[in-house]
Amino acid sequence: MAHQLRAEYGPEGPSGAVLKWHVVRTGEPTMAMCGAPVDPGAESKPETAWGTGLRICQQCGSLYLHEVPFHGAEHG
Repeated sequence: MAHQLRAEYGPEGPSGAVLKWHVVRTGEPTMAMCGAPVDPGAESKPETAWGTGLRICQQCGSLYLHEVPFHGAEHG
């Protein structure tokens, strides 16, 4: 199953800072794994951006690690 990281913005919206990144399943791009709704126009990053210093939603991160315990390319 493929995933993406999607931005959650603060009160300033996309012109402000990203508060945190949620993990979404590719088939459900407007619903974070934690259950939070995600703006369909929010910035997205590939799941390979995981672990690069982005502030990830803790609940999404935990659920993501249960689904994908490692990146296949790194352990191939």
